[in-house]
Amino acid sequence: MNAASPIEAAMPRAAFERARDAAATWRGRCLDAFARSETAVTQTLLFLATVDKRGKSIKLPHLLGQRYDALWNAIGAGGEFAEEAGIAADALIKFKEHDTLRAQLAHGTFTVTLDHRGNWHLAARVLSLRAGRESSDLLVITESEASETLTAVERDGSRLRSTLGQFRQRLRQA
Repeated sequence: MNAASPIEAAMPRAAFERARDAAATWRGRCLDAFARSETAVTQTLLFLATVDKRGKSIKLPHLLGQRYDALWNAIGAGGEFAEEAGIAADALIKFKEHDTLRAQLAHGTFTVTLDHRGNWHLAARVLSLRAGRESSDLLVITESEASETLTAVERDGSRLRSTLGQFRQRLRQA
């Protein structure tokens, strides 16, 4: 049997398109901060690999997570360059706190919704394989939380890039 149902008008698209564009811009700015910091990590590893005899122990892995680990092994406590690294090791640890977000932004599929006030909310779903099994992660973030998160990622990324640059400069001058 066919039942009669009212046809409801869709929300105007303009508000949704603005929200979608704002969320995409936020994602892009976060990814830019990650990319810049990843470049600094890679530059530092490449430089350390050229330093006298100690550089021979530096690993230059392909995968990003392994590069962070290789840098930590070099500049963290007990590392070949721990003494010269100074606060760069702390900056590396602080920036790595955002690693889960990086994976969600880079690999997630996004759905943007609007609340009754016109604020956007983002749901990012990541489907991956861990130990040969399906793993699903979900990030849900509001517009205001996203703004705070971007500020933290940019701040921590800037600090990491700055301290790694200063560290490389100190080693060049030594």
